[in-house]
Amino acid sequence: MKMRKLKLIVILLIVPIAIVAQSLDCPSTLQMRRATPPFTFNDLSKSAQCFTGKKYEFVVPLMKGKEYRLSFYASPIFNNNITFRIIDMNSGQKVLELPGETQSSAKGECVLREYFDDATNKMIHPFFDFYPNSSTTLKVIIDIAAEEAPKTGTDNTVQTTDEKKKGCVTIFIQDKKSEELGFN
Repeated sequence: MKMRKLKLIVILLIVPIAIVAQSLDCPSTLQMRRATPPFTFNDLSKSAQCFTGKKYEFVVPLMKGKEYRLSFYASPIFNNNITFRIIDMNSGQKVLELPGETQSSAKGECVLREYFDDATNKMIHPFFDFYPNSSTTLKVIIDIAAEEAPKTGTDNTVQTTDEKKKGCVTIFIQDKKSEELGFN
């Protein structure tokens, strides 16, 4: 009986540690992603450990003659409280600036929350397609909001905590040969 209790205690101690360790294995979250035909997996895809209250930048070179599809994923610990911005480094133009989640989940309104597609009758994870006319470089800026402290008192002011939470953010890139032909 004592041996059973000891085994149970050991299991109860090890399982939460294993779950936390697995949840922070960011490269494995990228390995779970599968390309959507006719697109193929692009080796520029990356998953990294990130912290609340921090801003991250990721550079993505795009080549003429290919079409690219970018999708973003984040650990639930961030509560989708992330802003994603994409800037074309050649022109300096802002291509995209969207929150991780909005109240509605319509296509093109947010980056992380799935939306219902009437045509396929399925939930679709948001993706963003790029068709470069010439080779260019995109800078992806990921701004993870700081954790909010619980509201206290009657002033309803939002305060942030110094506590940093960590999780994974994944940029999943797919590509395919462009179907654009001719004199460009």
